[in-house]
Amino acid sequence: MCGIAGILNKNNEGVTEDLILMLSCMHTRGPDGVAIQVGQNEPNSLESSESSVPYIDGRFGLGHVRLAIVGGQLGRQPFTSCDGRLTLEHNGEIYNYKQIRNRLSTDHDFVSTSDSEVILHFLEEKLAQSGSLLEALRKMARILDGVYSIAVKDHKTGEIALVRDLLGVRQLYYSEDSEQVTFASEQKAIWLLGGNKSVRRVMPGHAVIITNKGNLREYRIAEPPRTLDSNMSSFRYNTLEGAIRAYKRALILSMKKRTQGLDRIGIIFSGGIDSVLVAWLAKDLVKEVICYNAGTLDSSDILFADKVAKELQLTLRVNVITKRSTQEMLPKIIHAIEERDALQVEVALPIYSAMALAKKDNVKVVISGQGTDEIFGGYSWYPSIVAKEGYSSLRNHMIEDLFLLYKETLEREDKTTMAHGIEMREPYLDKQVIKTAFDINPKLNVRGPNDQLGKHVHRKLADELGIPKEIAYRNKAAAQHGSGIHFIIDEIARENYFDESRISSSYLDELKNRELLGSSQRYGFRYGNKELWLTSPHIQMYLDKIFETVFGKSSTFIDTSEEDNLLTNRIIKKI
Repeated sequence: MCGIAGILNKNNEGVTEDLILMLSCMHTRGPDGVAIQVGQNEPNSLESSESSVPYIDGRFGLGHVRLAIVGGQLGRQPFTSCDGRLTLEHNGEIYNYKQIRNRLSTDHDFVSTSDSEVILHFLEEKLAQSGSLLEALRKMARILDGVYSIAVKDHKTGEIALVRDLLGVRQLYYSEDSEQVTFASEQKAIWLLGGNKSVRRVMPGHAVIITNKGNLREYRIAEPPRTLDSNMSSFRYNTLEGAIRAYKRALILSMKKRTQGLDRIGIIFSGGIDSVLVAWLAKDLVKEVICYNAGTLDSSDILFADKVAKELQLTLRVNVITKRSTQEMLPKIIHAIEERDALQVEVALPIYSAMALAKKDNVKVVISGQGTDEIFGGYSWYPSIVAKEGYSSLRNHMIEDLFLLYKETLEREDKTTMAHGIEMREPYLDKQVIKTAFDINPKLNVRGPNDQLGKHVHRKLADELGIPKEIAYRNKAAAQHGSGIHFIIDEIARENYFDESRISSSYLDELKNRELLGSSQRYGFRYGNKELWLTSPHIQMYLDKIFETVFGKSSTFIDTSEEDNLLTNRIIKKI
């Protein structure tokens, strides 16, 4: 894991100073190393021990901050290809990089054991064969097994490509104006340069190609697996036994990929079945497993997590959240996640608090339980969709929710954990796990309109692996309610004089025009309890004020909700 930054100046002005400024606000993403490369010069380290290195300025530069997990200290980026044509930076993890490296020709001069360098030499070979950076990237997207955001410069054509994995597990943002094109792993690195820069995200499964003159065009390079055909009428797994066998194979392999080479790992642990199952499996794969939880002293998540950890003999560390600590954390969390939406902030807060403990334990990788509701039918409103519209409609909603996870969950959680220099991995979003889940007849997971649990294949596997039924079949509350956070923020907002009396009709109209994030807010309320998912306007106004204090009103993100909807519709129609 790491942070990427880059600048292409359109007026042939130097970029080194701005590049260093961008990296300075992402230092938590890369506590193990910092480097820049301007033009085609060798990477210049910015570590204090080498502060005397002279910087050679130029109109294009790449910067990188690194959290060393694969490749050791020799994995410092950017990497340059053997022929000098390509320079590459990568944020993420590639789980089949050793297999890819073994299939490459013997002509490459590797300088590290990093998975990122393998991507570079793979592109080097494919570019030599096709002559097209875009075609090389499409071949890369077909073979990589993992998560990634990538910036790569073709020095022969002058093209720069910004690339993101199919699900968008790792984010990458960019901005373009009359002076320069800038890109980074976090928006704040672009906002820091000023000029009222409007930021866009590289869309999942896409590459943004930037020409030498600074012109931009976006291309789709990765396609969803055929098993996600929304019109499927027959399924590979129609019995519970067959589905569980296939899921077990896929999930254990996914966990092995994400824990290999690690002696210690953290689990974002709520006591719900999703986090319990990965913690249970991790015990047999990693020498030391530590579970982390946070919430108010009497919150249901803390109480249940403690009970579950004791019953399963798991090590659990808990950070108790108070009103005072919440008030202190809110600006830090908004700065970390670059978001003011109340739901996003409330969900991020307990994870942010829990990761403070993981950082003290020097944990570098944590496992998350994200993704099971979308691929196994776990949301409470899914049975109502079955009742009103049938299983075909349910499947479409599940696909839609899966392909919107990037902005509704994954970007937030990547930034939340990386604010503490910790990488989050998501075993349930492994491509083989997803393929297996969507090969299962949805009737096995959502058993009709009155099913209050869902995810039955997922739960039954946990049961068969030895997890007690009362844990496997627990119906967990939403994160912000289970942790008690929502009620604390409400109290803090009122104490800061943000209550119903300050809400104007114009502000309510503004809220109506904001993008709704999360399956519950987008459409879930139509099938369930609307009041449960409504954002209290006075809380949102209070968070808006904090956001403006932290970033200033000039910090803007272009609302890509229409682009997102088009993307999702294209996915559903195409497959």
